[in-house]
Amino acid sequence: MLFWALASLIISLVSSALIVALFGDSMSQLIAASNTPATDPAEVAALFGQMAGMYAVLLPFVLLIFSIFTGAVYRAVLRPTESGMAYLRLGATELRLAVVLVALWALSIVLTFALALCIGVIAAVIAMAAGGGGAGAGIATALIVLVLYLVMIAGLLAFWVKFSFAAPMTFAEGRIRIFQSWKATKGHFWPLLGAYVLAGILGIMVSFLGSAISFAFMMALSGASAGSLDAMFQMLQADYTSLQSFFTAPMIANLVVTSFFSALTYAIFLAPPAVAYRDIVGDKGAARS
Repeated sequence: MLFWALASLIISLVSSALIVALFGDSMSQLIAASNTPATDPAEVAALFGQMAGMYAVLLPFVLLIFSIFTGAVYRAVLRPTESGMAYLRLGATELRLAVVLVALWALSIVLTFALALCIGVIAAVIAMAAGGGGAGAGIATALIVLVLYLVMIAGLLAFWVKFSFAAPMTFAEGRIRIFQSWKATKGHFWPLLGAYVLAGILGIMVSFLGSAISFAFMMALSGASAGSLDAMFQMLQADYTSLQSFFTAPMIANLVVTSFFSALTYAIFLAPPAVAYRDIVGDKGAARS
C-alpha cells in the first residue's frame, strides 16, 4: 500500500507540474471565469476549447495509470508470487486491460443512452395519453417515470455485475475477454452484487475520510478560518499561474493524503472482482496464460 501510495504521489506531482507548465494560463482563466457569475458562456466554452489538447493527453494517461494499478491489484490476488515492484508493471497485460476498460465504458454508455431513450419515449406516450387527466394523472406519470429510471439504474448495475469478470479474466487468461464474463458470472449474480455493494460503501466511506483529512490539513497549513467559508475556499483553491504558486504547502499535503487514500480505494474497488473470479472460476484461466 505504501509503495502504491508513493507511486500515486509521484504520478500526481509529475502530471500536476505538466498541467501547470503547459495549460496553467488556460486553467487560471477558466477558474476566474467560473468564479465570476456574469461570465459569458461563450467565453467559458472557448477556454474549454483551448484545453482540448490537455484532455487529449490526460484521458489516455489516466486510462494507462488506472490499468497499471488494476493490473497490480489483480496480480496481488491472482499471482501473489509476482510481488516485485509491489506488483506494478507496464506491458501487454496492462494494455489489454486498458482495451477492456474502454470497451466496457463504451458499452455502458450505449446501454445508458438506449435505456434513457426508451424511458423518454414511454414517458412521452404516457404524457400524451394522460394529457387531460388533471393533477392526478400528472403525479401518476411522474411516478411511472421515476420507476422507469430506477429500472434503468438496476439495468446498469446488472450490466456491471455480469461483466465484472471481463478484466480479471483478461488478466488471468492473457487474452481479451469481455462477453465471456456473462457466462462465468451465471448463477452468482446476487452474491456478486452484494459483495460489490459492500465494497462500494466501504470505498465511499474511505474516500470521504481521505477528503476530510486532506481538507483539514489544507486548512491548517493555509491558516484558513472556518468562520468564513468563502474566504476559506478561496485560500484553498489551486493557483495554476506558476509551479511556485501551485505547489504550496496545503496543495502538497493534499497530494500526499489523497495519494495514500487512492491506494486504499484501488484495493477496495478492484480486488473484489478478482477475488470472486479466483474463487468461482479457479485457476483454469490462469493456467492458460
